Amino acid sequence: MSLTGTWKSQGYGWMLDIGPEGYSLFDIIPGQAVEFERGSTEEFKKGFEVLGGTSNDTLQLRVRNDITSYVFDRVERLPAKTLHLHDPRQPDPIGSFEFFRAVFENDYAFFKHRNVDWPEICAEARSRVSANTSPETLLQILGSLIQPLQDNHVVVSDGQTTLVSERLADVKQLIANELGVIGHIGDPENVASIGRLIQQEFLGSRGRQAGNGSVHWGMMEKNIAYLNVIRMFGLADTEAARVANDLPLRRPDNARFHGDDLMAIDAILDDVMTDIAPADALALDVRLNGGGFDKLGMKIANRLADRRQLAFTKHARRGDGFTEKQPFYIEPEGQKRFSRPVYLLTSARTASAGDVFALCMRALPQVTIVGQPSTGILSDNLRKHLPNGWYTTISNEYYCAADGQLFEGSGVPVDVETPVFVAGDFRAGYHRAVDEAIALAHSKADRASV
Repeated sequence: MSLTGTWKSQGYGWMLDIGPEGYSLFDIIPGQAVEFERGSTEEFKKGFEVLGGTSNDTLQLRVRNDITSYVFDRVERLPAKTLHLHDPRQPDPIGSFEFFRAVFENDYAFFKHRNVDWPEICAEARSRVSANTSPETLLQILGSLIQPLQDNHVVVSDGQTTLVSERLADVKQLIANELGVIGHIGDPENVASIGRLIQQEFLGSRGRQAGNGSVHWGMMEKNIAYLNVIRMFGLADTEAARVANDLPLRRPDNARFHGDDLMAIDAILDDVMTDIAPADALALDVRLNGGGFDKLGMKIANRLADRRQLAFTKHARRGDGFTEKQPFYIEPEGQKRFSRPVYLLTSARTASAGDVFALCMRALPQVTIVGQPSTGILSDNLRKHLPNGWYTTISNEYYCAADGQLFEGSGVPVDVETPVFVAGDFRAGYHRAVDEAIALAHSKADRASV
């Protein structure tokens, strides 16, 4: 079949235009579109996989090396009001406000879940916007709209200042005070700071590390191993991975970057599994994991699985309904695996792909989760582009556990609760979950020997 033509996504608020020279992607609201990415035919092939189930009227795609499938329906044309990449941005405050409002109204998934009346708060905010509203004031108004969501995957940015729908301010400030970790937890300098803490506190500075300092492991005691994964991206031995502080935005770049990381984690896990093989138990620490690629975390979980089993399902908001559910499985992978008890350590800073990793681990019978519930921002943060050149991000996907439970907002729960971030006693608090995991491992070993 020919892919040439214009396609509208089921959910996600996208349109895709494919022509003889390449492709273009657009963010859409009813009657309006903003182009945000374009590439050549060769870049389309590098960035996307065309999946089975595609027909003349339906196109199914996946970003190469990622997990989510997207379904597009053929349509006649782009909206008449379409802003292309080469067009000047439109500074109209009212138009930008209305596009922003409609993006959330059409695709954000958790208004009821987070007890927010979007039409009501938008009506009040709209009364404060006019053709003369300054950019600074408009940004503050949009920021005030997202704050009640308390969803750290939701931001609005003018490219210089980024406002977050923050609910972790106290925890972030505590970590900043104690570790100097400011901004994105996956920034290379923050990864280095966390890595020093890990080596000093849990591995006696004798542990191994890999993945540009993102993965640390070793033995804490003779029979208990420790593995810490700080971020789920930027592990490859490439310059792009070494300096990365977030995921690449363009799909061809994302596919290449992700593919490099997947190869890197395979080699790293071979070394980890070899070194921890003598251990009777593993403490797997993701308490300061800020996320990245879901598939990378799934590869780690696969090394701990002894059978194929459902890890989670995901689907997206589609108008008043949903896209089709997609199931994702954990299954044994690689010749070197670990099958003994695992104690997963999580906290309120276990976020995004870290949340999803906790969801995967929850499905494994030998795993006990210790610490505090994860952040609860499992949905991908879907970036949306406004006509004035700004952007926002939204949560539009439902990640559900194997038993159907939804942990968006509340976080993946723990089996054994312990403090993690304790003001005035940070290091002792940070030790608590590790000490609890060691005690649980010893208790389990004692019972097994009776």
